Amino acid sequence: MIVVGLFLFSLQDVIIKSFSDRYSVLQIVFIRGIIALLLISVVVTITSGLRGFIAHSPGLLLLKGLCGFLSYLCYYLAIASLPLAEVVTIVFTAPIFVTVLSALLLKENVGPRRWTAVAIGFLGVIIAAGPAGHVGNVAVVLALLAAITYSCYTIITRFIGPNDRPWTVSLYSMVVFFLGSIVASLAVSFVGGDIVTESPALQFLIRPWVLPSTTDLLLMVFLGANAAAGFYCLVKAYWVAPASLIAPFEYTYIIWAVLFGYLIWSEVPKPTTVVGVVLLIGSSLYVFRREIHIQRAQREDVSDQSDVPANRNELSLPDTQSATLQPLPRVDLTPSEKQSA
Repeated sequence: MIVVGLFLFSLQDVIIKSFSDRYSVLQIVFIRGIIALLLISVVVTITSGLRGFIAHSPGLLLLKGLCGFLSYLCYYLAIASLPLAEVVTIVFTAPIFVTVLSALLLKENVGPRRWTAVAIGFLGVIIAAGPAGHVGNVAVVLALLAAITYSCYTIITRFIGPNDRPWTVSLYSMVVFFLGSIVASLAVSFVGGDIVTESPALQFLIRPWVLPSTTDLLLMVFLGANAAAGFYCLVKAYWVAPASLIAPFEYTYIIWAVLFGYLIWSEVPKPTTVVGVVLLIGSSLYVFRREIHIQRAQREDVSDQSDVPANRNELSLPDTQSATLQPLPRVDLTPSEKQSA
């Protein structure tokens, strides 16, 4: 499911990047959003009836959708200026930002091992983007903003219960994409006319809406159907399988970005980009591995504690035999091991 979903989104990237020199990104997101919203609404009605439109955590779903909207908007603007593979590399700092934001906002304990992996991941981004003179590029800033907002999207997902089914989650995301494109377009219409820029990313944002050709309109409609299917595949994948199994497959997205970038725009990744990707993927997978290890240890610790009687009265001893209660064996992480996590 995850591989199919990421392939669909990589096709979407190709179409949107090809549109970036003649349409407004907000116009594309609007048409894409309304088509996806209609399709998902039909599916929800057929599969769940009216109750499928009711979420158990509507506020969280809308907030998650807003983070997704901002993330994808920044990402689309970035690919208008930079090679696809470079943008995808930067955006894949999201797992690193999840660790940082979890420590800062959720007060999670992040040990020196994961902080070291975070530093290596950011070094990989600098290597991938810096030598080509892109670090100060507005597109790089947009790609980093896409990664940060996507990490917020990921953190919010932790608080959404299993009662909200994949199609319902996708529905609420598309509502935000649809409404967000309208609000952003109104805001741009007030200030965009006074902005003069040579940045392809900013031009993609402030360009006025135009009537698309029949072929382009059909492609935008396809983007809507593609988005509906892609979002469902991603949500469904994480709904039916543990994150530890799914997350490594997300890096197939980089493969598609490199392949399509080379076949369509003759974009050949530079050696520095390859080195940066290797450092970033390695550090991200290490962070993820450590988090899974810590969560497993915490579950085992809680399980061990639940097996220990709270007092003697909880343990029934034979009347004919007296015994001295001994604490049940348990295995805990040492303080040094907990700090190193």
